[in-house]
Amino acid sequence: MDTTPEQMSSRTAAGWTIAIAGLGAIAGFVWGGPFLAVTCALSLGGGATLAMVLSRRQMIATIREGQGKAAALGYADGIADMMVLEISAYKASVFPLSGASAVDPAERRARRKAAYQLTAAEALPHHIREAAAAALEAIDDARDRETRTAMEVLMKAVHEQRRGM
Repeated sequence: MDTTPEQMSSRTAAGWTIAIAGLGAIAGFVWGGPFLAVTCALSLGGGATLAMVLSRRQMIATIREGQGKAAALGYADGIADMMVLEISAYKASVFPLSGASAVDPAERRARRKAAYQLTAAEALPHHIREAAAAALEAIDDARDRETRTAMEVLMKAVHEQRRGM
């Protein structure tokens, strides 16, 4: 099924025109018989068609605007999710700093770079960037307790963005 704004507009216009013409036919038949039913159906159907043609440009613009907003929000949500994932991966490479499960310095630098790059994405709202910067700062300084708190704040900010708050 084609879901371009033009096709959606055409289907909507056809549906409303048929519905209004049908209601006109029923009302005309009830008031005056078959001749008035045809007359009412044609006049109301023609008026509905004219109204839909005149409002088509505005309807298409509204549909395109809604699609653009949805795409922008989806992109920002995806970037925010990836950023949280990268910051979590960087955090996992920093803690513990030594021992059998420690990560080598090259991998730690690579994860840090990826986390910082996603944090700098333009699609992210400012409050999410601030929360991510606080989390990255705590991770860089190897402050475990502050890191956990900052990660909770970051995840809450991303969740609130998704909910549209």
